[in-house]
Amino acid sequence: MKLYSMKDIAEEIGKDKSNVYRYIKKNNIAHNDVKERTLLFNATQKNTIIKGMSSNSNDHVAAVAQHDQHNEYHSEADNNAYQIIAAMQDNIKNLKEQNALLAKQLESKDKQLDEAQKLIDQQQQLNLSTQRLLTQHNEPQVVKQQTQTKQKSTAQVQQSEENSNDQKNLQRRGSLSASLIIKRREF
Repeated sequence: MKLYSMKDIAEEIGKDKSNVYRYIKKNNIAHNDVKERTLLFNATQKNTIIKGMSSNSNDHVAAVAQHDQHNEYHSEADNNAYQIIAAMQDNIKNLKEQNALLAKQLESKDKQLDEAQKLIDQQQQLNLSTQRLLTQHNEPQVVKQQTQTKQKSTAQVQQSEENSNDQKNLQRRGSLSASLIIKRREF
C-alpha cells in the first residue's frame, strides 16, 4: 500500500502544500502514518482530499466572488463610516478649541470682575476716609464757631458786666467824690 505526503497531494492537484494542510485540518481527515515528521495518507484519503479540494475549488471561486462583493459593499460602508467619523472628529476638535477659547475668555472676564471689585472696594475705602476727614475737619470749625460764639457772648456778657461794674464804680466814685468834696468842705 502506497502512502502519500501532503506535498505529493498538493503537486497532483496543483495547489500549495499549505492549502492542502488547511483542508485536511478543516475537514478532520486523519493521517495514516508519520514518517520523519511528515504526515502520510493512503490512496483512499488522498482521493478524498483531491475530490474535496477540486469541488471545493469551484465552490471556493464562487465563495471568493461573493466574499469580494461583500467586501466591496462593506468597504464602501466602511469608507462612509470613516468619512463620518473623520467629520465628527473634526467637529469635536473644533468644539474643544471653542471650549478652550471660551474658558480663556471666561477666565479673563473673571479677572476683570475681580479687578473691578478691588477698585470698587478701594473707592469705598477712599470715600469713607474722605468722609471721616471732612467730618473731622468740619467738626473743629463747627466747634470753633460754637466756641467763638460762646466766647463772644461770654465776652459780651463780661463786657456788659464790666460796663455795668464801671458804671457802678463810677457812681460809687462819684458818690465818694461828692462825699469827699462835701467832707472837705466841712473841714
